[in-house]
Amino acid sequence: MIRDSVRKHYIGMNKEFRFRGEETSRLENLSDGVFALAITLLLISTSPPVNFDQIRQFVWELVPFCACIVLIVLIWHEHFVFFYRYGFRNTKVLVLNTLFLIIVLFYVYPLKYLCKFLFLLVVVQLFNRKSMAIEISNMLSRDDTVDLMIIYGCGAASIFIVLMLMYRYALKNSQRLQLNRIEEFDTRTSMISNLLMASVPFLSVVLALVFRNNEDVGSITGFAYFLYTPVMIFFHKRISKKRSNLLDEINASSLTV
Repeated sequence: MIRDSVRKHYIGMNKEFRFRGEETSRLENLSDGVFALAITLLLISTSPPVNFDQIRQFVWELVPFCACIVLIVLIWHEHFVFFYRYGFRNTKVLVLNTLFLIIVLFYVYPLKYLCKFLFLLVVVQLFNRKSMAIEISNMLSRDDTVDLMIIYGCGAASIFIVLMLMYRYALKNSQRLQLNRIEEFDTRTSMISNLLMASVPFLSVVLALVFRNNEDVGSITGFAYFLYTPVMIFFHKRISKKRSNLLDEINASSLTV
């Protein structure tokens, strides 16, 4: 299974963390099934081609489809890390996880629609393909842009807010989990990281509401997502330095004991 491969190679995980969820539960198996369903929905939502022009169009849709897959896998990995770290099996986490899965399934279609629209927009600008320009005009009007960005932004923000709440719950139960200092630090880092991930789409939603009647509302709300790169790079650089200092402090204290 994919989970076993990720566990074996510690992909995206800190080896200093004592993993408490090494045994896969039925809850995780159900979650994996929902993620598989989400990816399936991305594919089957595309009508099968009946002529060569539609086959050519289907090939063009490969790029936004791959982009959607990457985003869903990144969300899956964050979900995987949480359960592998803490191994929760209680009602609180069950409720949060159920809410998380519902939002993921809701998120699929707005994600695909937006990725396809943005990709076609880029292709038209670069290659001046008239057929795609007509498809873009049929896909979305300027008035609908605001609603699309609000729907997508709410879905994306909700996913990371639920993940943040799950990590917050783990931090509140640090004594029961017997988290050490570095584990508490990593848990708090994941909580803040997901909060930051939620803040960008939330900002896009606010901008969509504020600039609803502005002709450039699509560009304004879309530009907000470019903030991900500087915000997350700055955050992880700062956190990496603090984590390194904490590890040095822990190692130094262990040597003096």
